[in-house]
Amino acid sequence: MRSPHVPASKEQIADVFERHVARFGYAKTSIEAVAAELKISKKTIYEHFGTKRDLFAYVVERIAVDSRRELAKAVADLPSWGEKVEALMRMVIAGARQHIVETTHAEWYQEYEVAGEAFTAATTAVMRDLIGGGIEAGEFTFPDSELANALLGKLVLEYVLLMRSDPALTADEAVAAGVRRFLG
Repeated sequence: MRSPHVPASKEQIADVFERHVARFGYAKTSIEAVAAELKISKKTIYEHFGTKRDLFAYVVERIAVDSRRELAKAVADLPSWGEKVEALMRMVIAGARQHIVETTHAEWYQEYEVAGEAFTAATTAVMRDLIGGGIEAGEFTFPDSELANALLGKLVLEYVLLMRSDPALTADEAVAAGVRRFLG
């Protein structure tokens, strides 16, 4: 039991909120429930995070940083830059597809407003490194890594939105392979 004189830390609040979102979804997670579990007031939470959306954004950013490390590590030992890019695309698409299956249509869009940007940033940061490495090694012929990264980030984002609209869409492999061909 928390002492009334020891306020919850920002990380403790985020941990409990993240656990609640994983269990109940963003829409059904309440600041009141988080405060009750931590035995603190809602005011304490709002001292760290101005709104529920701010708290969710903070949690998503933490997850995105971890995802970036995991994605980079997962492709690090593949033998070519092209294989690394394709593998990254497959992982991102598979993760998005899994999240689509696990959430309702309305909840996915509600979460996407906050989470989409953080996960796109994490993915494109890894992609930027891979594209730059492939260009530098002479494996990719696309002349501009920043432009390629920006275009591919938009491609993935649009494909995920199409998957959300039509979960039966099955072009995952074609999209992953097409990215490699796009880079040359």
